[in-house]
Amino acid sequence: MNQILIISAHPDDMEIGMGGTAAKKAASGSHITSVILTDGRRSPNPFGWPEETLVEIRKQEATRAARVLGIKEVIFFALPDLKNTSHYHSAKERLSELIKQLRPEEVYSLHDHWDRHPTHRLAGQLTRKCIEETPLFIDALWAYEVWGLFSRWDRLEYIDDQIGKKMQAIGEHKSQLASIPYGEGILGLNRWRAVFADPQQTTPQGVFAEVFFTMKL
Repeated sequence: MNQILIISAHPDDMEIGMGGTAAKKAASGSHITSVILTDGRRSPNPFGWPEETLVEIRKQEATRAARVLGIKEVIFFALPDLKNTSHYHSAKERLSELIKQLRPEEVYSLHDHWDRHPTHRLAGQLTRKCIEETPLFIDALWAYEVWGLFSRWDRLEYIDDQIGKKMQAIGEHKSQLASIPYGEGILGLNRWRAVFADPQQTTPQGVFAEVFFTMKL
């Protein structure tokens, strides 16, 4: 069974950047482990919940969203942030141990330079370091796009059959959609990626697509 590890900085990153691909991989029989590094307490809180209430709600939302995509294993590191040095090192230590334990063939994370969100860049950075320092052969470290659109990519995944699941999974994050209805933007982006996938094509090969970029080790 193909072992896949997906790393997110926040509880909705995976759904936004690669929800369709995750659903496709899960349906094909891959075992996916989703790791969420922070607990999302610094995210928009339009309902004015106490911080710990928001944390618990975001955990529940992420669990339900993963279930929609067919992902059964979600690990919450539950760190308040990654900017704090001790939190960053805690995440790095725990992620390194998890990589050694799972021995994944494929790892997905956020890009350590192209993403505009500083916590996303930190997540990509520590993922890269964990893999570089782990004596395992990993086929690929792929970056997915969230807060920074890729100007180029190494891989394009058509997600026509999974777009419904992706939008349903995004819809589970009601605490965040109340501030920014970003599902509409993601749907448009995935449509654009498919339409403009190749300037040489005469007709698009699909309707919706997600893109990935190899993070060199």
